[in-house]
Amino acid sequence: MSTVAEHLPTRPCKSSAGRRRRHVKQLGYRIHQIVPAAHTVLLTPVWTDAHGDPEVVFMALVRDASGRALKLRSGDSRQLAALVQGAFPTADWSRSQTWRTDTNSLMTLPHALGRWGW
Repeated sequence: MSTVAEHLPTRPCKSSAGRRRRHVKQLGYRIHQIVPAAHTVLLTPVWTDAHGDPEVVFMALVRDASGRALKLRSGDSRQLAALVQGAFPTADWSRSQTWRTDTNSLMTLPHALGRWGW
């Protein structure tokens, strides 16, 4: 089944400013419902072509306050990505992003090769 591009908007509607503020305010609570001990959430885009067309999926790495990686259930990466993307729709989602509980903010990670000047 193919998607008819004529019926898809060129620019999907973003939520209102009030809704984005509410998403940001409730983000910590919603993430702690999925992973109770979460302190940082790293979301990394991974391009895959498992079904023929290339698509982006997000892999989540969640760490607790001591820095240990926490195990996620099946589908948790997708839910975490949806929550953080809903709260920060204007972020550059082609790069890895880290969300922290203590500041309730999103940080872009520098390019890994940039540290060595490549």
